Amino acid sequence: MKNPKYGNYIAIGLTAFMVIAASLLAFFTLFHFGQVWSKIKSIISILMPFIIGCVIAYLLAPIYNLILRNLEDWLIEHKVPAELSRKVSVVLSVTLSIVLALCLLGGLVALVVPSFVSSLTVIINSAQTYIDIATTWIDNFFADNPGLADSVEYYLNAGSSQLIDWLTDTLLPMLEKLTGSMKNGVGGVFDMVLSGVLMVFKVAKNLVLGFIVAAYLLVGKTNMIGRSKQVVYGLFNLKTANRIIHQFRYIHQVFGGFIRGKLLDSLLIGILCFIGTSLLRIPYAMLVSVIVGVTNIIPFFGPFFGAVPCALLILLNSPVKCGTFILFVLALQQFDGNILGPKILGGTTGLSSFWVLFAIILFGGLFGFVGMIIGVPVFAVICSLCSSFLNNCLEKKNLSPHMDDYVNLEQVEEKGTGVKIYAKMQDPTKKD
Repeated sequence: MKNPKYGNYIAIGLTAFMVIAASLLAFFTLFHFGQVWSKIKSIISILMPFIIGCVIAYLLAPIYNLILRNLEDWLIEHKVPAELSRKVSVVLSVTLSIVLALCLLGGLVALVVPSFVSSLTVIINSAQTYIDIATTWIDNFFADNPGLADSVEYYLNAGSSQLIDWLTDTLLPMLEKLTGSMKNGVGGVFDMVLSGVLMVFKVAKNLVLGFIVAAYLLVGKTNMIGRSKQVVYGLFNLKTANRIIHQFRYIHQVFGGFIRGKLLDSLLIGILCFIGTSLLRIPYAMLVSVIVGVTNIIPFFGPFFGAVPCALLILLNSPVKCGTFILFVLALQQFDGNILGPKILGGTTGLSSFWVLFAIILFGGLFGFVGMIIGVPVFAVICSLCSSFLNNCLEKKNLSPHMDDYVNLEQVEEKGTGVKIYAKMQDPTKKD
């Protein structure tokens, strides 16, 4: 007969081993963060086609589900066997979803790129004129403010010295290295062209493989979800497994609602911006609308990121049009923030404005532009997990999980022989 103590010893030993291993791993990561981060970036680069494929599949999932459901019902109504209907519906749904995505992407590129390139061409051709206008304005401004001119001259001298150091220590060695490669003749030029071609080929390869991975994910979506649930219920007890499944549903709700809603909201804002700037005859309408629409994906800071450079660009062409553009963008963002955005996004994240701002600053500083986009839903999920953990701890102590019950809390007392813990509320109208 087995001694039950042996099982306890094994569990204690495994726990101790895991704690020591986790501590060593944390210690190594902390003191060799550069090497660890370099390896992580290498792994991400290798897995980039799969990451792109997962993103494409996740964004196309609602379209795929809609086509699959209607197509399968239509085939069954026309007396096609259920098993055959399912297989045909899956293949056609995946094909139609990807074709529709490619058509929309191609149509958007064909619509935007010509006007975008035209606007950039006008800006480049007029660059010298804009520089002359800006130089004249600066000279006149400082001529009327000599004291400010002295301060600016001081900072310019300090900045120019730093610029010279950067040019001497950083840029010049890079140019010398580039010049050395160019001196090698055709070989050096060929290497530069080849590196550019390889970069384009790598991006194209990742996109193509991404769509292929997305197709496989959509085809096997149902089986993958079923297998994942099987693993969860097999590894954990029923209560824990149900909680894990519930949390993943919440994560899907937050991410799906926020990302898809924000993309739709930004697309509509870009279209409205193009219509408005075209009617107001604001220069570079397509370029400005693309910038405003893309930056609108970023919550809170997006409108400022998009409007400021666009306003400066329009200012060089026409100060009056710049003022008109600023007023129009303010009205457009008010419409988006108070009417369009809430209608599309609703309360998908459940975060207050303070935590939205905190999430954007934190994840934007860590991961740049992508961090600003995904920071809000990621932080909402983290807050939800922390809230669930806290509520579970409170329930084990027979305490209320509702925050409002603790606003006027005086103390928590033990009551009765059963040591049942409860929260004693203080009457706010009662004076001490």
